[in-house]
Amino acid sequence: MLSLNCLHSNAVAQTPPRENTAKQVILAEKNFPFLSSLLSHEPLNRLVLENDELIRILKKKRAAIHSTLNSSQSRSIIPIENIVSSFEWQNEEINLVIEQIKKISSEAEVDAIFQEMKNSRQFSFQEPESSANWIDQTLERELKGMNRIIRIYALAEKSNSPQIDSVSYNVNSNYYQKVINVVALNLSDDVDSMNCFFEPTMNFALWLLEINERDEAARFEPMELGENEKAVQQVNLTDWSDYPYSAILVPGHGPEEKGIDLSPLGMMRCKLAANRYQKGLAPFIILSGGYVHPFQTPFCEAIEMKEELMSRYRIPESALIIEPHARHTTTNFRNAARLMFKYGIPTDKKALCTTTVDQSIYITDMDFDQRCIRVLGYMPYRLGNRLSRNDIEFYPLNTSLFIDNADPLDP
Repeated sequence: MLSLNCLHSNAVAQTPPRENTAKQVILAEKNFPFLSSLLSHEPLNRLVLENDELIRILKKKRAAIHSTLNSSQSRSIIPIENIVSSFEWQNEEINLVIEQIKKISSEAEVDAIFQEMKNSRQFSFQEPESSANWIDQTLERELKGMNRIIRIYALAEKSNSPQIDSVSYNVNSNYYQKVINVVALNLSDDVDSMNCFFEPTMNFALWLLEINERDEAARFEPMELGENEKAVQQVNLTDWSDYPYSAILVPGHGPEEKGIDLSPLGMMRCKLAANRYQKGLAPFIILSGGYVHPFQTPFCEAIEMKEELMSRYRIPESALIIEPHARHTTTNFRNAARLMFKYGIPTDKKALCTTTVDQSIYITDMDFDQRCIRVLGYMPYRLGNRLSRNDIEFYPLNTSLFIDNADPLDP
């Protein structure tokens, strides 16, 4: 796994090539960055793997999985509820894990690692009251996040936005019952080779995302070595004093009907953005939007807008930054801010959000800030002036660096 450094704002130059990296590794790093870091830091990794209580928890989890998957002496299907129960975390297990990781965090040899995590802003959007406090909250969030993924994509429990991110199959069908059984049986063959306490549950959760084609968070990564490579290189060559704005954020709009790659509103937003870019307002356009509407669409809003701007308006690829994961207007701003911090785009310089009038009014006049607080828990940006019916100034905030797997498709 990547070290935590690769998730920081200065990580672009440090990120190694990962063309052959399994998508599940990327999904794990995005949804469970704290737990993933336990595997990648020495001597932290050693202290975790040698902890007697964490070993006991792992052995108990292995035993529960083996017991459930070996419970049927015939070829009958094991109920999904039983499988889920053997993999998911119980509250007492979570409390034990928290207690042991806090003990490990007090070791002098890993103090610098935990300080780096704390300072990264990934694990709390507020200044933690104490190290123990943020570790408590982070571990509980990540372990319960595994349970949440399992319950949504194995048992069809309600997700945040069921119309766009729910389970892809009828969980009561014979087919899906068989699929879950096969996935669990395969994992039961592997659990004895798993060395870290959270790996059985995490792997089950990640496989559920993948078999439901809900691996959106891993798509296009690492973007700085792919779709965004030319733009990232251009960032280092940019004289920011030549432009009044650092970037133009363009939120996507998904078509409502299947088979449509770019919606009419998406086309109009591209037209507006091309006009602002050609006037020299900013050196970069950030195109934000994932695989959202309609359900399980094969088209990514950011990619379709990028192709539109390059083919119709001849905007150079080096000026286009895709953000292909956002699923809501709140995360359009949050994810754009993250990329600005990560790629070295100056965040103390105002940026521009250019969009069609319907969304522009929503952002400034329809309690959108309250929606950000309600959904994200914080504001990902500071609002500036409205310039026109289509253009709003904003400043990205580092609260956006906080990782929250409440939406595993875009944590």
